[in-house]
Amino acid sequence: MQQEKELVKQKAKDLLLKLLSIYTPSKNERNAENFFEEVSNDLNLRLEILPQSNSFILGEGDILLASHVDTIPGYIEPKAENDTIYGRGAVDAKGPLIAMILTAWLLNEKGIKVRVAALADEESTSIGAKELLMKNYNVKHIIVGEPSNNTDIVIEYRGSIQLDIICKGTPEHSSSAKDNIIVNIAKKLLEVYKLPEGYDKPSIVPTIINAGEVYNVTPARLYLHFDIRYAINNDREELISRIREEFSECRVEIVDETPPVKVSANNPVVRSLTRALLKQGMKPRLVRKAGTSDMNILQKLTQNIATYGPGNSTLEHTNQEKISLDEIYIGVKTYMLAIEELWQRT
Repeated sequence: MQQEKELVKQKAKDLLLKLLSIYTPSKNERNAENFFEEVSNDLNLRLEILPQSNSFILGEGDILLASHVDTIPGYIEPKAENDTIYGRGAVDAKGPLIAMILTAWLLNEKGIKVRVAALADEESTSIGAKELLMKNYNVKHIIVGEPSNNTDIVIEYRGSIQLDIICKGTPEHSSSAKDNIIVNIAKKLLEVYKLPEGYDKPSIVPTIINAGEVYNVTPARLYLHFDIRYAINNDREELISRIREEFSECRVEIVDETPPVKVSANNPVVRSLTRALLKQGMKPRLVRKAGTSDMNILQKLTQNIATYGPGNSTLEHTNQEKISLDEIYIGVKTYMLAIEELWQRT
């Protein structure tokens, strides 16, 4: 048992440091192609590259472990301090991805076939998950790999709406302007703006605003982007209608949308993950997350799905991303125990 643990931790350290050294912000996932080719050869896992999204699929089987290889922008030099690994993506989500790859390798050696998806673009528009859905893979069970503090099992995510608003104004000299589109739109923005106040209340947050080109001329055009998050019980149509009404003189466009997701706490994947944690003396929690993940999309392949992974979720998207090898080992052990149970049922 101790020998297996040390082997897994050493493999995890080597693979994670190598993957962290490859800069893969969204739309740049192909940078990791050589890495996945090496993993495929070294761990005897068949490799498939999805052509449209540049996602990587390792292994075979109708149980899918799905994480993502892209990160937010901003390279952080990877390093190891004792058993802790630092680097951009260590938590979100290259750490969970490495745990899934090692799980597939160990189970494959036992004759249990598992497929691992290193999906692209999760941090942007999830084109990797969407291509996987388009290919209509025959999968019975899916575990999505995101950092969930090693004990949390995610059964619900909010949905997202990415909204562009383009408004036109009348350019005038600023010293005598009677009208200013920036001021007009700012007032409307404040009318619809909703801070994140809790899971069940939608948030409407401006993330980009751009207007004007000349110091002393009011703008002829203004661009505004809203990132909207909403729970499954919120009224999507009401949200959109309110914004369209407030910005009636502007063009309002939905540029990307991901519906919310909620799965049964009694589905086989949730139950198997719960028992896997209990077998290790850990106390599992069923949780819901205010953000959005590839689970929102992949649930269309099967309702037997949940999200679980090693890593401290509060470190996501920060410059302090780190994960311990012990966390990764717990993730591997949990995945293995859960999949062995699911395998016996099929």
